[in-house]
Amino acid sequence: MGNTRQKVVIIGHGYTSRLAVIRSVAQIGSEVTVIVMTNYKRDGKTLNTKKPIDCYSKYVSHVYYCYAKDEEGLIQLLLDKCSDSQQKVVIIPDSDFSAAAIDRNQKRLKEHFLFPHIRHTSGAIIEWMDKVRQKQLAREIGLNVASSCVIDINDRKYVIPSEVRYPCFTKALATVNGGGKRIFRRCNNETELRNALDLAASISDMQVLVEDFKKIETEYAVVGFSDGKEVIIPGIIQILEMAHGGHFGVACLGKVMPVNGFEELVAKFKQFMQHVGFVGVFDIDFYQSEGKMYFGELNLRFGGSGYAVTKMGVNLPGMLVKTVVGEKIDGMKETLTSTATFVNERMCMDDWYSGFISINEYKNLLERANISFVQDDADSTPQKHFSLFFLIRYIKKLAKKYIKKPKISQ
Repeated sequence: MGNTRQKVVIIGHGYTSRLAVIRSVAQIGSEVTVIVMTNYKRDGKTLNTKKPIDCYSKYVSHVYYCYAKDEEGLIQLLLDKCSDSQQKVVIIPDSDFSAAAIDRNQKRLKEHFLFPHIRHTSGAIIEWMDKVRQKQLAREIGLNVASSCVIDINDRKYVIPSEVRYPCFTKALATVNGGGKRIFRRCNNETELRNALDLAASISDMQVLVEDFKKIETEYAVVGFSDGKEVIIPGIIQILEMAHGGHFGVACLGKVMPVNGFEELVAKFKQFMQHVGFVGVFDIDFYQSEGKMYFGELNLRFGGSGYAVTKMGVNLPGMLVKTVVGEKIDGMKETLTSTATFVNERMCMDDWYSGFISINEYKNLLERANISFVQDDADSTPQKHFSLFFLIRYIKKLAKKYIKKPKISQ
């Protein structure tokens, strides 16, 4: 990248997914700034937060904090603290909220920054976050898609269409609108569907996608990079163990492998992304049900398990940085040639702490993997802080188990 190091700003909510992008762009020599989107605030202005695990990485030069729902605050922070008079700084949004915020504010940012986009059109990425639009294109390309309908919730009121079939599955139509994973649920009858819709209504006015429920045999994903014309999809991610609780849809344990046997499907995914015209890193979830492969959804950001692909030598965030600054990616590895198992330690720890798995199951998950998302010999400080965090949680669990409150005598 010449004599001056290319500056990159990574914006996201979760420390493991940010750490994946931090280490990926560090491989090509970028200087990294992290903006932590946090739910903690003290007085509406001052953020009250501890330094997260990813920000202890040796590759991070600067860390800033922004309240998770403050779009204007994020844009102002970028303009005030992250721009550089000597170069255009690359922004990599690592959450739906940050991706939408950057997309909506392209005109204000474009003088100082480079970022993912669709034909440099403000709002185009947000339009493609709509799951109905995604499913329509998937169907046109010849991918299998579960039937669905959309229920509008306005002022806590909604109408359930007669075509809804049970069991069904609910999810927010566009996760950026809030609610997100909290309303992911199977509904076996109208009562259960009403419960899900009432929960959605308590969060905000939104549109809820109600899909025919499919019994999933195996869940998969692909991560890739598109320059707007050419699309690179290096391999297939197979989910072996899915996280529970608040991390619905993220893998605890998975396998990365070459595209062998999935060539026809990958060709359709490439066709899908070429139609969208996106410049950036992306993730497509899909699954097998009754022997058929179904399109799940497109995420216009690096997927939760994407770092496994970087660890196997294919650096998709690195390709994004090089492409938007006008450099060629010739010579960068584009395909996976072997198979490996990966573990997302944070997902496993959260599942253990929440009581979904035992301490032995937690240890077993870590032992089964060749690739870790936090542990890294070349960048070891995040692992030390992760281990400390685990120890604190372990002591808390023990305390809850063994220390009983004394009975108050009458």
